[in-house]
Amino acid sequence: MNRLVAFLLLFSLTHCQLSEDIIPDDPITPVAGQGLPGTWQWFERGYSSGAGYYLDPIPAKPAQTLTFSADGHVQVQGSGLINYQPFSQFRIDTTGSEILMRFLPSTANYSERMILKGDTLRLYQSCYEGCHLGFLRIR
Repeated sequence: MNRLVAFLLLFSLTHCQLSEDIIPDDPITPVAGQGLPGTWQWFERGYSSGAGYYLDPIPAKPAQTLTFSADGHVQVQGSGLINYQPFSQFRIDTTGSEILMRFLPSTANYSERMILKGDTLRLYQSCYEGCHLGFLRIR
């Protein structure tokens, strides 16, 4: 009987998550909206090192955002999004089998595959093993 109780206690301790692991201290609250225009906060980074696909959460503070306007301009805030700093405009390309976001000005015709579902935007960079940045609409 004591072995069973000890086993159950050990099992419970090793398989339960703490509430702080489930709910971060500084959660991002998405807001409802339609389409791409608005401000999007970076909340996750996905990547593969060759075996499996990993998701890293991005802290809500300091805020790291992309703001897309209806007239095709983009504004970038945050040191983690430094690769987007050279771009001031974007265009959506739906001519192929995937939806691409083309960033301008770009001498290399830089684009990323995009998926927009509700209030979540994912931008997929060109990586050998796959990678993406996830954003939540905040304005």
